[in-house]
Amino acid sequence: MRYIIGSLAGASALALTLTSCATPTTTRPEAAITWGSCDSFTTQVTDFYKMMEMPSPTDGFEDRLQCGEVSVPLNYDDPKGRQLTIAVTKLAPKNESTGYVFTNPGGPGIEGRTFPAVLANTPMQAITENMTLIGIDPRGTGGSTTVMCQDEESDENAEADVTEAIALANAERTAQHNTSCADLDSEYVEQLTTQNIARDLDRVREGLGAERVSYFGVSWGTELGIEYLNTFPDRVDRMLLDSVMDVRQDITKTLDDVAEATAAAPDPQPYNEDEAADPDAAAKDDTLAAAETYSPGNFGTRTAITCNAYGATDGKAVWEDHVARSERLGTDLQDRAAHPVSGDLPGTSACAGWPFAAQPLKLSGEKFDNLQIVVHSGETVTPPAWGEHAHELLGGSIAVVENDQHGSLAYSDKAEAAAKFLVTGTPIK
Repeated sequence: MRYIIGSLAGASALALTLTSCATPTTTRPEAAITWGSCDSFTTQVTDFYKMMEMPSPTDGFEDRLQCGEVSVPLNYDDPKGRQLTIAVTKLAPKNESTGYVFTNPGGPGIEGRTFPAVLANTPMQAITENMTLIGIDPRGTGGSTTVMCQDEESDENAEADVTEAIALANAERTAQHNTSCADLDSEYVEQLTTQNIARDLDRVREGLGAERVSYFGVSWGTELGIEYLNTFPDRVDRMLLDSVMDVRQDITKTLDDVAEATAAAPDPQPYNEDEAADPDAAAKDDTLAAAETYSPGNFGTRTAITCNAYGATDGKAVWEDHVARSERLGTDLQDRAAHPVSGDLPGTSACAGWPFAAQPLKLSGEKFDNLQIVVHSGETVTPPAWGEHAHELLGGSIAVVENDQHGSLAYSDKAEAAAKFLVTGTPIK
């Protein structure tokens, strides 16, 4: 069984628990991680996947998994102020541990605690021989402190062609929804940023007592990894990034590249995020709405992290860009560019009326020899040009997987070489 890794919309398709609102809890800061049993967590995961009629990714790894929590500041400019809880797992290696590999499966808005077990069941499993794998639920996901915002309801006819009037009405509704969700806890939502999540990772590193850690990130996990490497370069041993995100974080350029890659594909088909991540749609069952139940993803968190990076968008400008793009590429005006910054309709944005200032990545200009970037020659979700651009800016090595499958390194013919890089630092050929 292959589990979805790195879907940019995993949170939109799997989150599926966005039926209630709750206020984040506050806990005292703690100096280290207290580890304990994962029995409750693995039971919840098993129950979820049983409903999906799929085996649980944690099956067979229960005796090697431990669960823990670490407290982090909501706002790192106020380190002694309000605290959040970050939920983590560690998968013990088969032999004596020689170091840690932090992991992130993508998103944004997807939990990460199951990812070590997922990787241990792929052709990259060699990393579990002597490395301890760490799974982290980023703030706003899974077992970490989260605000739950009701999903946006639409009265639009899903079968109707999108026009400028429909797109602008959608932008207005989205802006109202974004404001109402932010108003649940504006202090919290404004701090749902890639920069803060990278700092949270470093708190986990501190909690482990490790001077340096390695990292494997897929899709949005590459953006997180780049921010961590850029901010804490001396704390990274090796970094492996698969299906790299667009570090420019400019909506027009980002969606231009996605549309161009899709149009150039041999059999261009709009990427259907829901079908890719949720073939049965069973996860939308509201029996999963309880806070104590395993939540694979959080759509509200995905929106917040994305829009805190890209900033507010103007509905008319987004529509006009969409029209110009369709005319230039000769594509259907009804095709939606698949990316978290896109709205649910073609020519719209999830970030309409976003109430907070943009906080995009700011790269230092430093080059990193311990970085390995991987792109997929034919993929359209994160076009190879994004990985090539990141390679130009950040250095390191770059390898190409000859397939069109987003985030599929762990299942590809370069999986063993990827594991070797994390263990020995040997670049992937």
